[in-house]
Amino acid sequence: MKTFGWLGGVVLLLFLAGCRYTFLPLDPGKPLPPERPFVVARLEKGAEEAILVLRVERLPSPGYLHLKWFREEALLQEKALFLEEPGSYRVSFPLSQGYHRLVGLWAGGVLFQLDLGTPSLPDPDEEEEKGNGQEG
Repeated sequence: MKTFGWLGGVVLLLFLAGCRYTFLPLDPGKPLPPERPFVVARLEKGAEEAILVLRVERLPSPGYLHLKWFREEALLQEKALFLEEPGSYRVSFPLSQGYHRLVGLWAGGVLFQLDLGTPSLPDPDEEEEKGNGQEG
């Protein structure tokens, strides 16, 4: 009878050990804030200019937001906007006919890309007529 009690205690101990949490500490704490800002950006089309309307919601530290303005593949203009705190900002860029793209860079990485117009893509039917280099 003594062996049965000892064996029952070991089984009970193994059962209770399986019910514990498998990570320590039990409360992992608050996660660290992201290292990049959170922004809401849009491009408004005017008569002769495009206006970037930028709302900064979260900014981990002050720094420069580099803006690159393209028409098709050509870089037209670069601007640097110093962001000190959350808030609203407006920046204008020259606008002409064609496809335009604005790229916002923060700490060397792309934060956003905004487009105006339609990119000029090759006609798919034209590509078919050229063939793929094989003779039939």
